[in-house]
Amino acid sequence: MKLISPKFTQPPQPFVQDAENFAFEEERTEGRMLTKQRLAGRRFTNGSFYECIFSSCDLSETVWRGCDFADTVFESCNLSGADMTKSAFRRVRFLSCKGVGTDFSESSLKDVLLEKDLLTYANFNAVRFHSAVFRECELSSADVALCLLKDTAFEKCTMRRTNFFKTMLKGIDLRDSDIAGAVFSSSLAELKGTKINLIQAAALLKAMGIDAQ
Repeated sequence: MKLISPKFTQPPQPFVQDAENFAFEEERTEGRMLTKQRLAGRRFTNGSFYECIFSSCDLSETVWRGCDFADTVFESCNLSGADMTKSAFRRVRFLSCKGVGTDFSESSLKDVLLEKDLLTYANFNAVRFHSAVFRECELSSADVALCLLKDTAFEKCTMRRTNFFKTMLKGIDLRDSDIAGAVFSSSLAELKGTKINLIQAAALLKAMGIDAQ
């Protein structure tokens, strides 16, 4: 799947502040690079971040509720427990990030790549995905319920016990992902039009009490 990559009109400039008194200069932050900043537990609600790079930052338990991210990269960051609800992500990359329990619920993700991220127990409830790719991500026990998926792909992901309740997966290829114990409605309506392999199909039938031989 082809995604539109983040665009930088010029190289982002280093943003260096004392972590204890850290604050973005204004509501709109543009063209900045943050490296190895320790910002755990800080609040940055309703801000706008354009053409920014967050590299190896501790952003655990931070609050970004209602923020707008465009042409931005998070690389090797710790986002565990972060609140990113009701935010917008456009042309954003999450690369090798830790996001255990990160809350993305009710957000929108367009042209977003999540690659080699640890997203166990992450909350994507009611997220709108448009041109999004999860690549080699750990999504076990994550909540991906009530989502709208358009041009979305899961590539070689681990999704054990992931909750897909009422998220229609039509047109999505799950054959190279691990969906053991994933949660669907009793009718498996979410899987209509989805590609799965024979082993996955047998496991789903067994979970329904059907012994296929």
